Amino acid sequence: MNQYERENVEQIKSEIKAYEEKNGKMSKEKKAYYIYHRMGQIYSYKEAWLLYPKENKTLQDYKNRIQLYREGTTKEGDALCVDMNRGCVDFMREEGIHAFLYFIDERDPLSHADGSFEVDGKYYFFNLTSDVMKIQTGMRTRNFGIPQERLEQNFFNHDPHQDIRFHLYRMNEQNNGEKFSEIPEETIQEWDKEFGFSYKGLYTNDILDMMKKESFDKKFMEAFFETKQPDELVQRKFEFVMKYVGIIGARQKRRVGNIESLQYYLKLSDNILTKEEMENYIEMCKGFVEEETRKAKNIVVIKKKNENIYYLYNSEKQIYEKIEKETLIKQGIQYMDRGTRTTKPIETYIKEKEERLHKNKINSGEIEI
Repeated sequence: MNQYERENVEQIKSEIKAYEEKNGKMSKEKKAYYIYHRMGQIYSYKEAWLLYPKENKTLQDYKNRIQLYREGTTKEGDALCVDMNRGCVDFMREEGIHAFLYFIDERDPLSHADGSFEVDGKYYFFNLTSDVMKIQTGMRTRNFGIPQERLEQNFFNHDPHQDIRFHLYRMNEQNNGEKFSEIPEETIQEWDKEFGFSYKGLYTNDILDMMKKESFDKKFMEAFFETKQPDELVQRKFEFVMKYVGIIGARQKRRVGNIESLQYYLKLSDNILTKEEMENYIEMCKGFVEEETRKAKNIVVIKKKNENIYYLYNSEKQIYEKIEKETLIKQGIQYMDRGTRTTKPIETYIKEKEERLHKNKINSGEIEI
């Protein structure tokens, strides 16, 4: 562990000690979960790694990726999956819990790593990487103590044609041939409530579900936002959420990483916008600025009848802010064109959006040629 991780581990150890002095000894399963959840509050996914091309086209590409890997966890807590899960494994071992780290490709240390721990011959899977955003924004964790059957389905859904499916069975082999056991969701919910990881048992997921129920009520939304124009309704919904909801974890004065906050907004948009609204009136462009390291720069486009409205994610405020397209072009943002798999300047992306808008106007008879 580096200094940043060690300082946080010592703080969490003191919390565990105080809990046990007051309430008695924790079970190993419960202690492992406390470690997992609290470690999830200190880590964030390393942007430069996530935004770097997966293919090493040159020797320098490979060297750059090796350097990012060797850096380990930064003093701000930015880390890779291997750092996060290894941090949990090392911490659990210090607390007397048998814990293990597994790589998807045992020949490649740069491949994804998962973790597990063993209690009384039962093995429990965890993957902190997939839960960091949920932990930081008050959602339910989904990758701790998952049963074998759900893991099999998760790995198959990820990519049914690649060897990632067999990563699970290799883990089983290393676990003395044992399949992974389950920690029931009800048990985890009880722990969350006891530790204060949820608000009186209420999660952000529950709030989003409540929002979704009303947000998908078209008549209610039209009355609330005082418009029946679908494109205008989408813009007002989006701006309302930016103004009044934002990052829930940040409002609780918890640290939310940049990548995690972007993931949160994606989750949020799925709950406040219908499928039709998402398909027809809103679009998200994932871009980056390459300075010393790559930094995420997400853009939301509201596609309206007479104009396109652009919003740029502000990583300092952790919110999307409206921006003029001329100002957006000057940002020097690069984005990955999904069709050609090549990197292009944001100016090209904006030009395509504006040309499509112009074409739609012509087709609708709004512009006479």
